[in-house]
Amino acid sequence: FCLDQTAAIPVDVHVWRIACRDLDPSLQEAKSLTPTVYERVGDLFRAAYGSHAGWAHSVLFAAELPAFRDRLPTDVRDKMTQFRAEEKERAAEEKARKAQ
Repeated sequence: FCLDQTAAIPVDVHVWRIACRDLDPSLQEAKSLTPTVYERVGDLFRAAYGSHAGWAHSVLFAAELPAFRDRLPTDVRDKMTQFRAEEKERAAEEKARKAQ
C-alpha cells in the first residue's frame, strides 16, 4: 500500500462484508461500521495476512468486482453468491420484523 504501510486496511461496507464472509461471520451481528468494528476488521486482516494485509485487502476487494469475478475459482464464486443470497435473506427478515 502507499507510503510503505502494507498493513493498513481501509474499511468500508464492502471490506466489512468480505471480513464477515471470509474471516469472522460474527461480524454480521454489527448493525453498522462503528470504530470498534472498523478496528476489528483491520485486526482480522492483519492476523490473517500479516504485514501484507493491505495488499490482501486490495486483491480481495478487486475480486468482488464483476469484471474480475470470472477469473475466480468456481468454488469461490459459489461461496460469494451464497453469502450474498444469505445476506439478502437476513435483510428481508429484518425488514419484515420491523414492519410488524
